[in-house]
Amino acid sequence: MPNSAAGITMDTVNEKDIDDHLSTSTEIGSNKESEADKTKEFPRYTRYMVVASCFVIQGLACGVVHSWGVQQEYLANNVYTGDTKKIETLSYIGTLMFFSVYFWGMPAGWVAEVWSYRKLCFLGTLVMALGELLASFSKEPWQLCITQGIVFGIGIGMVFGPSSTAPAGWFTKRRGLAIGITVAGVGVGGLVIAPLTEALVRSTSVAWSQRITALYILVLGTISSYFVRVPKQDKTRSFNSFDWRAFYNRRFAVHTAMVFFVTAAYIVPYTYLPEFWVKHGISSQNASVLIAVANVASSVGRVATGFAADYIGVLNSLVLSLVVAAISCLVIWPFATNIGVGVVMALFYGFTAGGYWSLAPLAAAKLFGVEKLTSNSGTFYTVSAIGAWLGNPVGNAILNGPGHGTQFLGMSLYIGVLWFASFLMAVVNRASYSKR
Repeated sequence: MPNSAAGITMDTVNEKDIDDHLSTSTEIGSNKESEADKTKEFPRYTRYMVVASCFVIQGLACGVVHSWGVQQEYLANNVYTGDTKKIETLSYIGTLMFFSVYFWGMPAGWVAEVWSYRKLCFLGTLVMALGELLASFSKEPWQLCITQGIVFGIGIGMVFGPSSTAPAGWFTKRRGLAIGITVAGVGVGGLVIAPLTEALVRSTSVAWSQRITALYILVLGTISSYFVRVPKQDKTRSFNSFDWRAFYNRRFAVHTAMVFFVTAAYIVPYTYLPEFWVKHGISSQNASVLIAVANVASSVGRVATGFAADYIGVLNSLVLSLVVAAISCLVIWPFATNIGVGVVMALFYGFTAGGYWSLAPLAAAKLFGVEKLTSNSGTFYTVSAIGAWLGNPVGNAILNGPGHGTQFLGMSLYIGVLWFASFLMAVVNRASYSKR
């Protein structure tokens, strides 16, 4: 799956062989891009439709994940009131969906590159719609874990990687901006689908909100999937040609570690900051507003950092975003006990943490080439899936440990250290790339 070519046998594989080959591939790709910058890029209609369609798919998939909390709150307080075991089971559904985004990354990326981006996104759309439809007929939390958590989660995993990386191949001069706009669909989807879901739940029921969600996922996802494609599909590759040699490359391993640390850290502040603010006297309504501010900042950050990457360099942008995210957790979070500092925390964390999602695939394209960006990114996500699974539970265990309580100091340190570790990994690869 890496950017390795025939001619390096497993009997003679070593770090230098693979690193030299990856570097050569990337340099060749960079030269081609330099030449392409002087000429006309791909047709505008095609490029823009790919970006728009991937933006919609990202919004549909991740927007539903972000809106699950609305349904969970309603079920916990109105359907399963007092049944602590069922309420606890409900809490696993969001984790299952978040885990699935990453776990299926490697197989989805490989299938997209070998088979078809368009067909895989269409199939993933069908699976997402099916999961929502089956969830609407579920009566018990364990059934929702299967339908909403696993079935819908598989659908997300099938579309997330291909739709977040497909636009990269269509751009040379504005690749960062294109990816930034694409992944901004995650934030916009959450801002649109969450209030829509709440309105549907309050006016109808959880079951009917899920059926309506299945319908608009099917319609919008099918239309969008038609436009998802890459400039060139490699017809010479097959499922039997899977290549594991990238794991021998130090730079590849360091980038994977960076993704793992970020994945473990990213969602925890969004989960526990509202509770932190409420325990420090901020109303639940204002805490919700602060999280909305973070989501808006995240969407802006995804576009802005992608845009900046086109000018100051993607690796520089990545290092900067990661260190600011770490500082926001280590320095700002412990003092964000009022609305003023809370807004600062929401803005800094939302902007830089959101920006990471634009920069990570761009950095992978820079380090390892754009030709196998989807499968490489999928590999990073699959390996880091355990981080997605452990992030919130570990944070909760720290919060419930002795000596922490309402101060949340242990949790903020835990998340800050994870972001700082990812920053160090990015610095290592930035230095390695410069030496090359």
